[in-house]
Amino acid sequence: MAIRNNTQVQDMTTAIERVPFKPGLISSMGLYRGVSVNADAVTFDVRENSLAILDDHLRNVAQKNGMADREYDIHTLAIPSYPIVNSIGREKLAGLRGFGKEAQETVAAAVAEELERQAERHDVHYEYLASLMTMTGQIDTTHYGLINAATEFGVSRPTQSITDGSVAADLRAAQSKSKAGLMNGGRTQGYVVFAGADLFEAIVSSSDVATAWQFAQGSQMNPLRNELGTVASGYTMFRFGNTDIILYEDTFQDKEGNVITPLATDAGVMVPRTELGRAWFGPASTLSALGTPGSRRFAQTYRDPKDRYIEVESEQNVLLLAEQFGATVELSIGV
Repeated sequence: MAIRNNTQVQDMTTAIERVPFKPGLISSMGLYRGVSVNADAVTFDVRENSLAILDDHLRNVAQKNGMADREYDIHTLAIPSYPIVNSIGREKLAGLRGFGKEAQETVAAAVAEELERQAERHDVHYEYLASLMTMTGQIDTTHYGLINAATEFGVSRPTQSITDGSVAADLRAAQSKSKAGLMNGGRTQGYVVFAGADLFEAIVSSSDVATAWQFAQGSQMNPLRNELGTVASGYTMFRFGNTDIILYEDTFQDKEGNVITPLATDAGVMVPRTELGRAWFGPASTLSALGTPGSRRFAQTYRDPKDRYIEVESEQNVLLLAEQFGATVELSIGV
């Protein structure tokens, strides 16, 4: 019996890739650059990567600005796999069958609808992973243990308290700490503060921020809100100087129904508007996908030889890592 044929296993990756990616807040901000790899693990170098300024030299002479060798450590991490599977049986198709409608057309419509649902679940899960990595620097996996950005890169996240009466100065201090932790010479397009409800209230109630908050509410011209488009509609945010402050109350639910809150109400995180890290997408978990490039989603269907059900399976194989974790600043409410 063949491993793959038209009546049993069919590759549906092209179909699920046609489903538009629906980003969440963090996914839409470009903090993590997507990279396709053709292996189930990634190997990367950890080294000092600060960019030094150049010395001037006479033209057409031997002296040049060289690149000094730096010691580095090689790290290898497995790419976790997040599969979804659901079966479509005859009883589920009965309600979709219309007058004069062919059976194959009914099955195709049901499969397309199932792929859309699974794609949305993958998008929500990707936002969850991006949120965890951004807010905590950690992702706990079932089979590969704890993925910890601080441990991988040998850095510690700086902290800054936000105290009433000195909010502006405290935010500037947090920016300085973030800038010092950047590995690209301190280049950034501004900063974003993800603030829990209590911290957000402490910031907007401060006298030196209240005016900016009122102005932002009246003008509706926040650049970040315009940049994010419809995604920003679900969030309260305003700009203070070169910092966008966002009320972040996103929660996620696991399969047991437990609510997961990446950010506590009295906490916050400042991140620079730059490439914070990467999202490595691995290949599909099939024999034919060995050595092939990774993608955001993969899918396939399996039709029971006895024609009793069709199984729709998809997967997202992704590893998110905040390589500039030391440039994120943990915020708290000062006394």
